Amino acid sequence: MIDISVIILNYNYSKFISKCVKSCLNQNGKLNYEIIIIDDGSTDNSKSIINRFKDNKIKKFFLKRSGIENSSNFG
Repeated sequence: MIDISVIILNYNYSKFISKCVKSCLNQNGKLNYEIIIIDDGSTDNSKSIINRFKDNKIKKFFLKRSGIENSSNFG
């Protein structure tokens, strides 16, 4: 059972996305969590960075550019 869902919205933040995901994965505690990464049509190399993560806690979604509101609602 999942206790917490961490939703990460990304659009062209390749400079920061790896550190953000690693920080989430390094959390310790008794709660079970999932990380939902939603890329909103980035045009930088964010997708390749996100795809390097191979953890079962991570769910990845790559959307066509639709804006932060739609990406947030998708999450």
